[in-house]
Amino acid sequence: MKKVCTEHLIPGMVLSRDIPGVDQSVYLAKGTRLSIEDIQVIMDLAISSVSIVSGDKENDLKDLARRCEEYVRPFFYYVNPGSSFFNGLYVKSLNASMDRLVKENAWILPCEQELRATAHQSRRDLFFHGEGGPEDIVSHEMELISVPDTYFKLQEILKAPDTSAAHVAEVVRLDVNLVAKLLRLVNSSIYSFPTKVESVERAVAIIGVEGVSSLALGITAIPMFKDIPPDLMDVRTFWNHSISCAIFSKSIAQAAGFEGEQFFTVGLLHDVGRLLLLKNLPQAYLQVLLYSRGSFIPLMEAENVILGYSHAHLGKTLLKKWDCPEKLITLVGAHHSPEEGSNSKEAAIIQLADNMAHAFAISNGWSYVMPGMSEENINLLNVKESVLLDLFDRHGQALHEISRSLV
Repeated sequence: MKKVCTEHLIPGMVLSRDIPGVDQSVYLAKGTRLSIEDIQVIMDLAISSVSIVSGDKENDLKDLARRCEEYVRPFFYYVNPGSSFFNGLYVKSLNASMDRLVKENAWILPCEQELRATAHQSRRDLFFHGEGGPEDIVSHEMELISVPDTYFKLQEILKAPDTSAAHVAEVVRLDVNLVAKLLRLVNSSIYSFPTKVESVERAVAIIGVEGVSSLALGITAIPMFKDIPPDLMDVRTFWNHSISCAIFSKSIAQAAGFEGEQFFTVGLLHDVGRLLLLKNLPQAYLQVLLYSRGSFIPLMEAENVILGYSHAHLGKTLLKKWDCPEKLITLVGAHHSPEEGSNSKEAAIIQLADNMAHAFAISNGWSYVMPGMSEENINLLNVKESVLLDLFDRHGQALHEISRSLV
């Protein structure tokens, strides 16, 4: 027996359980071989899924492959269909979805109606529609957020021309929680140092002053945002995506010839503007979420339609208020449009990492369409497709390890 979403039913499937009618009578009995008419009536009754008799393993796997294709394909609507890389990413996302379902022996995929809607509570927006622009939201948030002293001290270190390893270590050691997270991060599989790093001084010696300061900057920002409305987006889901993007950003940057730590921080904070929207405009952002899921368009496109601006612009505005390094501000603001920024190659790294993080999450129930990117922006990086797809294959272990360390 297997449970199948109504939209994935095909004529000839056999019911393994009765389907009740509107008056609790049996409309279709166990053992019924479904016809086109039967399937249409099941849809008319708004039944989301039914139990079907399993066939032989080979046919069941073929059916699962068909349903996985129907499930995964919409997430790739906005990518270039002629892109060899994105086609490879599609195959890997498809295989990952199938592997998970077979391993869990569940074989249940989210139905289209689940992807198109979300449960929510009634919440009040802090600004009226059209009156709360990015600057208003950021100014309001600055009044509420208590930014750790460590954060500002790290900012000063990043800007000072004569900063030493001792200065960085001294500031970081003031925050025990930061020390623990930083050391877990540098001892994770994304670094794979031959010996364990047991002190901040050692971390600074290996990664460098700017690298450790940048990582610490990103880590200290995470606790500032814990109160996302859970009915709109689960906080762990949000940070898992952000961490996923951070890991991909670092790895792609290194493959493209850059130091990776600053890119890790940009990846970690690339969607910080979305957090502000979820907190300050929950009702308006609910409409964004519904529009995105209902029309199968990227969230950024839905933001521009509903709000008139995107989370990237809002994130850039916040980081300016925080007086962050200019490069961090620029990359967060341009991560959906690298061609518009002054650091187009670096911004393309974050854009690609964001797409790969979306693709990786599809098999685990991600609900939003990939934003896509141009072939020109991919080619800017001059990184082999095989290298990028290999990063995708090895991503799971690092994501699991670092998510437990940082969130």
